[in-house]
Amino acid sequence: MRRFEGILPPVVTPFRGDEVDLDAFRTNLGLWNRTGLAGYLVLGSNGEAVYLDDRERDQVLAAAREAIPADRILMAGTGRESTRDTVRATRRAAELGADCALVITPHYFKGQMTADRLEAHFRRVADDSPIPVLLYSVPQFTGVALSPETVARLAEHPNIVGLKDSSGNVGLLAETCRVVPEDFAVFVGNAGVAYPALCVGAVGAILAVANCAPEACVALYEAFRREDHQGALVLQRRIARLARLVTVAHGIGGLKLALSMRGYKGGGVRPPLTMPTVEAAHEIAKELETVLEAGVSEPAS
Repeated sequence: MRRFEGILPPVVTPFRGDEVDLDAFRTNLGLWNRTGLAGYLVLGSNGEAVYLDDRERDQVLAAAREAIPADRILMAGTGRESTRDTVRATRRAAELGADCALVITPHYFKGQMTADRLEAHFRRVADDSPIPVLLYSVPQFTGVALSPETVARLAEHPNIVGLKDSSGNVGLLAETCRVVPEDFAVFVGNAGVAYPALCVGAVGAILAVANCAPEACVALYEAFRREDHQGALVLQRRIARLARLVTVAHGIGGLKLALSMRGYKGGGVRPPLTMPTVEAAHEIAKELETVLEAGVSEPAS
């Protein structure tokens, strides 16, 4: 079975006007392929997947499969609110060449998402999926968290192979790593705690900031792997501020602006999202320059 580890960006979906710009998307992937990224998450939150219709999702995923080498991971976000739709989306992702599916917790009826119901949902998806499934817990957005105990029970399923934990709670992530099998791939999804997460057992990171600073994120991971903990800590501190700006502070618009500043094709966002203000752009540019000055992240060309 393919190993799931390393640094993956949850890639953005560029728009030209209000239309998906597939040419720009392919250009970005070509540039990212020159870095040490282990693969890509397509159709995730930062890809504005919730704003894409089924036809657009198919187009983006098909374009990704064409542009991503076979030795890189193609992870597809396939989570929907109903189990039936999630199964359908996961099967479709497999048909279009995805290597694995990332399935977010259903959350619209969050008050009814008990551990038993979540387990039943994920088990049904995994039973019916032709490709491996990774769980996705992002409680700050969904209001639904996967406990270490729930993850441990789901890890017993042969087709549930990993987890993306974006909670930012290192203690909880450490406990999850402790109770799951050794070959269960735990990814951290919060750049602010990427290095600590690796220290407690995460096998990699799926980071929004890796869209615009992939080299710095890969360098952090590689420093950790060769036990250069001081170097990894320095890189953690350098990317943390930029990561906050292009996620929490200025959102996907800020991330796309940072991409454009690096020579990628950021494009616009789909309404109701908006692009950052001029003041925010200056703030992002200043922090991006700080990361580039570290000498591990030259502008894309």
